[in-house]
Amino acid sequence: MIRGRVGSDVYSVGKDAKGKKQQVIRSLAETVANPQTVAQMRGRMIMSTIMQAVSAMAMIIDHSFDNVSAGQPSISEFISKNYALVKADANNHPSENNVFGLVKYQEKGIKQGAYVVSSGRAAGIGGCTIDGANKTVTIAVGGTLKFSELLEALSIGRNDYFTVVAIDAAKGFVYARLRVSTSLADDDVISSSNIGDVFTIEGNVTVTPSVSSTNIVLTFATLTANAGIIVSRKAESGYIHNSVTLAAPSAPAYTSDVALPTYPVGSQRFLNGGADSSIVPDSSSDGESGGGGGGGGGDDDERPGQGG
Repeated sequence: MIRGRVGSDVYSVGKDAKGKKQQVIRSLAETVANPQTVAQMRGRMIMSTIMQAVSAMAMIIDHSFDNVSAGQPSISEFISKNYALVKADANNHPSENNVFGLVKYQEKGIKQGAYVVSSGRAAGIGGCTIDGANKTVTIAVGGTLKFSELLEALSIGRNDYFTVVAIDAAKGFVYARLRVSTSLADDDVISSSNIGDVFTIEGNVTVTPSVSSTNIVLTFATLTANAGIIVSRKAESGYIHNSVTLAAPSAPAYTSDVALPTYPVGSQRFLNGGADSSIVPDSSSDGESGGGGGGGGGDDDERPGQGG
């Protein structure tokens, strides 16, 4: 007796009325119903939106949640926190006033949104103002612009970092990590002649520091108001972070009313990608039909999986 599938025939071993083993053969239908309901498509739209964000921000969010381990657990935390936010936003603001842009069917690329990008007990940054329109972050130092006054204004130490993160509608996710100098003395006065030595800057966007009166102005090649600043503070156990939610963008594309109609709804034939309704799902399944970047199916009350 054999088990398995050959073509459209499925072989299994069963028992007759007397308990004797017997070969069971059944044929799969060439076409089966796959409703692809609006509720299922909404879930896939939300999950696809989040997975595009995960793909773009992985280098940050895979270690920015202090209450979970780095790597996949941290990414899963990001998915869990933001799924509920995106879903509520899509349901409550389907045509306007949304704070999350949604991806269309099979669309690639991160959309602007008020994402939770980090969580921890560290204190946030001080003295910084983000101006998305002018692509600047201004640090109000005050005093005589001594280096010690900069540290005090930022509320950080020499071993700490702060990372500016933002989502640009056209250019995607941008980030720049800044660390203050470890060589300048506390009494050194910051000026246009030494401003280039004040910060070590790394990331995927060019940042140019300058002095303006008693302020330091960081000018970004790309920056938007849909931004936040993650602080990494040195602790005995390693680095800890603050809790950051990106500032809500203004009218991000697309709304649910625009994105959802691009997702296919209706029956699909088995040979053309439809589900096999003759296979009974595992009772332990959470209802999600996909992982990775595709998102899950399920009904309108589905929850995100914990995979990346």
